[in-house]
Amino acid sequence: MATRNEIRELSPEEWAQRVDEQARKYLGMSGDEFERRLNAGEIDIDDSPAVTRVAMMLPPNGTRK
Repeated sequence: MATRNEIRELSPEEWAQRVDEQARKYLGMSGDEFERRLNAGEIDIDDSPAVTRVAMMLPPNGTRK
């Protein structure tokens, strides 16, 4: 039996919630704190696979807002 995959676009609020969930799960901090620390150079994207995982969820321009 074939399954049907659907793609659903997330709103900016839903995407921010996903980033927040992953940052809390893998890094023990909020998505906002993670993004602030990453942009300030306090965290390097290569620090760990968890940091890379969450950083890849951020938009290319570096801000979700």
